[in-house]
Amino acid sequence: MGHSLLLFISHYGYAAVFLLLFVGIVGLPIPVEILLLGAGSIALKTNLHMGGLISFAWLGACLGMTLNYMLGKSIGLKRISRLTKWIHIPESKLEKWADQFRKYGSLLLLVGFYVTGLRHASPFIAGAINMRFGKFMMVTCASALGWILILVMLGQQLGRAWHHMYAHFHQPLWIVVAVLIILGFIGLKKLLRQIQLSS
Repeated sequence: MGHSLLLFISHYGYAAVFLLLFVGIVGLPIPVEILLLGAGSIALKTNLHMGGLISFAWLGACLGMTLNYMLGKSIGLKRISRLTKWIHIPESKLEKWADQFRKYGSLLLLVGFYVTGLRHASPFIAGAINMRFGKFMMVTCASALGWILILVMLGQQLGRAWHHMYAHFHQPLWIVVAVLIILGFIGLKKLLRQIQLSS
């Protein structure tokens, strides 16, 4: 995670986490996945609590999705297509997505959190096709919480695994052994190749 992002969170605390998730969901290129994966590290470096980080990230994500839904509802697919044509998504493609959304809206909202482009587009389309707001909010809030928890827990597991590996492999002897094993494997592979060529 960028040093400037960490400084921003250190300075503004939970408000920064909320804002970053909000603008990341709305569509600005903020690395929200990296922020969530690094939540454990952020908590340690900024003296923030994990529960607070998760809660404010969830609120930011839900509000961002709601804003995109409202924009989709007020703008509609036809006007949205005037913007999306610049990124090579014509109105015909939006209409196909809208048809899929009418059939599988809840599932697409759920999966959309894990796919960067779909995460931004799905609430727009949900609003544009007039998906019931109560249903949208229920699915979105539950999905956002699941997405945030999965990324935070995955980040914590990766962090623990990294520290565990570092604790065992930071000594020079292990590096020498690892290099010797790799060189031995490469040498064995070359030898077997030469034997195959000569036979």
